Amino acid sequence: MTRRSLLAALLLAALPAADASAHIGSPTVFLDGMAGPYRLLVTIKPPYAIPGIAEVEVLTTDDDVSQVRIVPLPLTGPGAQFAPVPDVAKRSSQDPRLFTGSLWMMTAGAWQVRVAASGPRGDGQVAVPVPTLPSATLGMAPGLKVLLGALMLILCGGFVAIVATIAREAGLEPGDEPDAARRRRGRIAGVAAAAIVGAAVLLGNIWWGAEAEAYARYVYKPLEADAAIQGEGYLRIDLKDPGWIRTRRLDDFVPDHGHLMHLFILSPALDRLLHLHPEQAGVGTFVQPLPGLAAGTYEVFADVVHQSGISETATARFETKELGGIALMDDDSQWPRGGAAGRIVWEQQGEPIVAGQLKTFTFRVQDQNGQPARDLELYMGMPGHAVFVKRDRRVFAHIHPGGSVPAAALAIASAQAESAHTSHLAVLPPVVSFPYGFPEAGAYRIFVQVKRGGQVQTEAFDADVIAPPRTGVGVPER
Repeated sequence: MTRRSLLAALLLAALPAADASAHIGSPTVFLDGMAGPYRLLVTIKPPYAIPGIAEVEVLTTDDDVSQVRIVPLPLTGPGAQFAPVPDVAKRSSQDPRLFTGSLWMMTAGAWQVRVAASGPRGDGQVAVPVPTLPSATLGMAPGLKVLLGALMLILCGGFVAIVATIAREAGLEPGDEPDAARRRRGRIAGVAAAAIVGAAVLLGNIWWGAEAEAYARYVYKPLEADAAIQGEGYLRIDLKDPGWIRTRRLDDFVPDHGHLMHLFILSPALDRLLHLHPEQAGVGTFVQPLPGLAAGTYEVFADVVHQSGISETATARFETKELGGIALMDDDSQWPRGGAAGRIVWEQQGEPIVAGQLKTFTFRVQDQNGQPARDLELYMGMPGHAVFVKRDRRVFAHIHPGGSVPAAALAIASAQAESAHTSHLAVLPPVVSFPYGFPEAGAYRIFVQVKRGGQVQTEAFDADVIAPPRTGVGVPER
């Protein structure tokens, strides 16, 4: 282990300052995908420190999966073609369909975890893109600082005492007392040893501070954004690089679901949602005409995906007077919207939700007669889209039926960019599901969007998420 790796291991702790992903406050990666004939629900918790350990959980929906293997690889480049020997995930003793494992992620950047499943129906694998970016540094705990300081004083004092004793008593016969000259020589040696120890501690502290400062610059800094109303109801968004030490461009965005940016605008009370797709007007600049808005302050969450496969969410606020606005077209949508024919029903509404546990959120789409809707269409290549946002906006996650991974990143990792188990259907069923695990307890709002008869239908649901029990390990829900 290098000294930088050791320093990272000592400095980094369990709570991130900023997510190294496109989801604010929700760094865990979720994927619902097919590994050959087997459907897998994959949960990956990226490391906060780089190098660091990623925790992997694989829940199978079939009883005949005999083995699951996992291996980390770069998302692109030569390293993506030559996989090392995979680790065998451990089967849970509580649930034979749950497999867990840990993987070292050694460098920052765009990575993937390949998950291979084996059973009597053959073998299959699925690639899960995972951004591995250092996301936090924390100071040393006070108790540990006091303990190490005390040990350092003991070691330094012991070294000075040993040097002084050697200079004073070396060569004495047993039982002889040192004379004045020997005692003076011992004191001089002790002072010299103390000076050496002091210099070593001072230089060590300077080195430690320099390493800590270098690693602090290495910690991921998310994109920043400025948002402002211009002209007659146009919103301008300017993305900015906050000066992260790693190279980041603002001209390498790739389309995700056909758009370079997915823009979500929320009112403070979460009683208004706009899902828009601005046009790029320059390097890092996007412009979007707005529909009617009441005067007030609004929050912006702007999703983009880099050519590397790394996705980011930039946040901003803007104030506006009352806008008359324009009618929305194509994939743009808003909530609330009058004239919706039918409704969306959350099947598990009222069931307890525990933070940190994977859960599949299932919604049924009904027509105006309360019957299963038969006119569902793909909405930007997906059966549906969902936004999970905490009331205080500390958590924001844009989720698809295939999970939290952007389609653009999946397209890089795999030739199939759409949801493997639903997008091939000629007629969509009136049910849409989203795999997600709330990162922390609190009050949330879930926005669910589907497309029916050429129109986007959106509904909002409130969820109260409770903290996990203090003891025991929860098994992800199916």
